[in-house]
Amino acid sequence: MDDRIFILGEPKDGNTLYVMRRDQRVWENYCIEYGYKISYIYKKEFILGVDLDSLKANEYQKKLMFEGFEELLETCEALNLPLISLNLDNLSSLFKTRNIANVILDFCPLRESKLITDKISKICEKAGVCFVQIDAHNIVPHAIMDVYKRNSRAVKINLFKHFFKYFKEFSNVSEHRYNETKSDFSVPEYSKHEYFPGGYTHGMKQVQYFFDHKFNLYSEQRNNPDVNYISDLSPYLHSGQISSQKVLLIAYEKFYNKDDKNLESFANEIFIWKETAEHFCCHEVNYDNINGALPWAKDTLLVHKDDKRERIYSKKQLENGKTQSSLWNAAQMELRVFNKIHGYVRMFWAKQLLKWTSSPEEALEIAIEFNDNYSLDGNDPNGYLGVMWSICGSMDQGWKERMITGKIRPMNEIKTKEYVSRWLDMKEREKYLSKRRRK
Repeated sequence: MDDRIFILGEPKDGNTLYVMRRDQRVWENYCIEYGYKISYIYKKEFILGVDLDSLKANEYQKKLMFEGFEELLETCEALNLPLISLNLDNLSSLFKTRNIANVILDFCPLRESKLITDKISKICEKAGVCFVQIDAHNIVPHAIMDVYKRNSRAVKINLFKHFFKYFKEFSNVSEHRYNETKSDFSVPEYSKHEYFPGGYTHGMKQVQYFFDHKFNLYSEQRNNPDVNYISDLSPYLHSGQISSQKVLLIAYEKFYNKDDKNLESFANEIFIWKETAEHFCCHEVNYDNINGALPWAKDTLLVHKDDKRERIYSKKQLENGKTQSSLWNAAQMELRVFNKIHGYVRMFWAKQLLKWTSSPEEALEIAIEFNDNYSLDGNDPNGYLGVMWSICGSMDQGWKERMITGKIRPMNEIKTKEYVSRWLDMKEREKYLSKRRRK
């Protein structure tokens, strides 16, 4: 596990605190495994802490997240793992009152998380506390690829090169032997998400449902929004309520050498694309603006920046789904009502913004704002690369030059009669949502 770990200082005799942020689960979590290891070496306490106020999430993500934390608290109590509320501004005093000698933090490449990492590591250094950061979100640890690969094929080759070294089962987690501290954690009042119940148990139920009812046609139908054969796992993967590594381990156990076509297609999504996005955000500081585009892409966008647009929509018109494209309006309705967009449609949704706004910069800004504000998998490397790939050609190659979009990969409107009806026809929408509504 050493490749997953960055250590500032040496582990010490004393209690261990895991500052849980991105990976909000006990099961299949390398941070938890390491916390057990250190606390058992010194026969001391292992405490989990969460600062809810410092977690970046939109109002819909909070519904899922808070429900997940309620289950997490129950799991922690069953395992004799104290879960406490944190205020990161008061960590120094907590170290003293709780006799904290070691701090564990999960890893996230986004700039807000990097600031938090820097803040916590400095507090630890000043207090003489060992600081440990662990990549518990990726199958292949992000640090393995320390050189920026700027196209998806190069990233894919490197990920598969290291895949089987890290693609292993997790250690079992049992009741902690040395904890005496009791949990002191509460979730604010909230309303549950109407369609996506939060927490590890619900996330793993969705995994099982996908494998039982959709996996057999995943490769063939995942890009067909009329039939909805997507996995719907992204809300749980984003929040870290389930582990992508565990999900893929289950998939390999069930389908390897039995359904390789669908397994390969699924692995490309949950492993290759997900960790390509992670690599992109790790190495590209401008992962959410035009300065993060490759030179060829930035040049072509600037050359065509002043090309005449057939239509320009205001942000309000776009937010309300008032365009001439029924497909785009349906996607925006799905985003605002269901808090997700079908993956294939989301590419079209983002690419159209380049044609309907006054500049690539505005298109990026609007796509990222809508995705971060409404989507259950917003505020995530996957979303940032998805938008940058669609609008700026990131991790892609140049295509035949066109007006407005230049050499960015084109995408025409697809025929999706059922999808459009599902989201724009009020009766059809309610019929669909009534089936998806949690019981």
